[in-house]
Amino acid sequence: MLRKLLIFKAGLQKYGTGLKIQTYLSSLVKDPAKNVTGYLCIIEHQPVYTTGVRHREYGSDIEHRLTNLGAEFYRTKRGGLITFHGPGQLVVYPILNLAHFQPKVKWYIESLEKVIIDVCKHYNLTAYTTPDTGVWVNEKKVCAMGIRVSQYITTHGIALNCNTNLSWFEEVVPCGLVGKKRLL
Repeated sequence: MLRKLLIFKAGLQKYGTGLKIQTYLSSLVKDPAKNVTGYLCIIEHQPVYTTGVRHREYGSDIEHRLTNLGAEFYRTKRGGLITFHGPGQLVVYPILNLAHFQPKVKWYIESLEKVIIDVCKHYNLTAYTTPDTGVWVNEKKVCAMGIRVSQYITTHGIALNCNTNLSWFEEVVPCGLVGKKRLL
């Protein structure tokens, strides 16, 4: 069965705006009367550090230090630990009802990873997965993932470093992966 997804191009936005867009689009996907399978929200963020549900280790001192660098700081309900989003990074929030696809989180994560591997292949990059969630090229993480699934509705998503200023990542341990590197 062919499923139609609508593309929502948000452009460069503050993170709070991105959260509002996700909330709005997920409300449309949740409403059976709207008959919407899902959206792909494509967005680029102003500099922001975000944490996932395991954010207890990121106290107000760390938040203050990072915001003093000129970035926003948000504690979110997605999976994963701390990461950075900013200009030059392609962020995609698939807002889907997994009940219309395969209602399994593992399937969803593996599908996202496969899409990124295919994108990298298009650019002659050999990408692969590891036991750490995300996609890698030459032992460097090129794509981070942090998702949330509630009542089969997905929010948050993937961040693919395209032309990102990687110095922002030096301020944190991205995704909690000590000693790993990001790829330009």
